[in-house]
Amino acid sequence: MKAHTYTPIDIPFNFRHTCWFCGEPSSKSLDFPRKPSRYLQHALLSIPACSECHVVNYPNGLNSIWALRAHIKQAIISRYTKHLAIGENWTEQELIDSQFSGAILGGFGKSAWHMYNIAKQRVAFEGWLISVDDIPLDIIDDTSGFEFNGTRYSSLSSCIDFYVDATDVDKELLTQIIDIVSPNRFEYALKIARLNKRISNHQREQIIEEIHTQETEKQEAEREQMASSNADLSIVDVAISGTVAPAFAIQWAIEHGAHSLKELCQLEDDYFDEFEHLGGTTAFLSYNGLQLYLNAREEPNWVEAHDPNKEAWG
Repeated sequence: MKAHTYTPIDIPFNFRHTCWFCGEPSSKSLDFPRKPSRYLQHALLSIPACSECHVVNYPNGLNSIWALRAHIKQAIISRYTKHLAIGENWTEQELIDSQFSGAILGGFGKSAWHMYNIAKQRVAFEGWLISVDDIPLDIIDDTSGFEFNGTRYSSLSSCIDFYVDATDVDKELLTQIIDIVSPNRFEYALKIARLNKRISNHQREQIIEEIHTQETEKQEAEREQMASSNADLSIVDVAISGTVAPAFAIQWAIEHGAHSLKELCQLEDDYFDEFEHLGGTTAFLSYNGLQLYLNAREEPNWVEAHDPNKEAWG
């Protein structure tokens, strides 16, 4: 049977003898994948790896070197949860001031922050750009994941699992809060969960109900404020090219100085951050309508003849 040929990736001089996955000294070459598949996005590769990353088991369905890296990173996070938890529960100065003593606690006080930094650096290590014979691998890293506090997890659920293990928060509480406020506010959800550890089912239900009520009232207040602002300026919806530019979107554009399509594009992220509470589809449709409206406003004759909000633009 013909053996498969694995091509070593290029190794920059300053990364010689370095594990591509975690930055530790490399002593092995990891051949990926173990069993070649027609779904693989690139050539068979041989990657420098430390002995620990080399032995991580991974599913046969991984189709790129980046998917493998994400899997190995998650394995490192899971294996060193206790080390990474040090940075979640202590500061370096708190460990210095702790004055731990004894054979066990004394050793922990002296080495804990060092262990945390090593684990954190391994998780954060990005490797180097992959090339073979000086030709870059022209495949985009399309691995999904969830990033929080400078660390990328393989998924939102993996991030939740880490903080449950590392900080002993209530998993169901944290998960339900995130469902209400969205993953973008993970830090807020985590703070609430940290303040309410070891709670009863009844207490959990009370907290969830309170947060749900707060978020509903907040969104209603924002809608009322938006409606009030729109009423003050007599801004109305504009139908254009089969789409509607909502009054609230037009109001937002006026307040943020987005008087042209180009200026709006520069504020795209800000727009979606502002209206994420509307849901992805509604926010996108409103933005698309606003784009068409601003594009039409670039023609003075259209503004004069068809724009009911021309006075509001000053």
